[in-house]
Amino acid sequence: MTYHLEVARATIDERLREAEKHRLARALRLKSRAERTARRAHLALTGLVGPTV
Repeated sequence: MTYHLEVARATIDERLREAEKHRLARALRLKSRAERTARRAHLALTGLVGPTV
């Protein structure tokens, strides 16, 4: 019985580690997308204002 519990714990731990990796990767993708969007918005707004002298 103890062996089965250890195997189950190891499996759960591995799945939790994998889920954490996926969450981190998704967070990085979302952050990158948000930064690109903010950059594009800034450039678009700067283009609307035109050059200031």
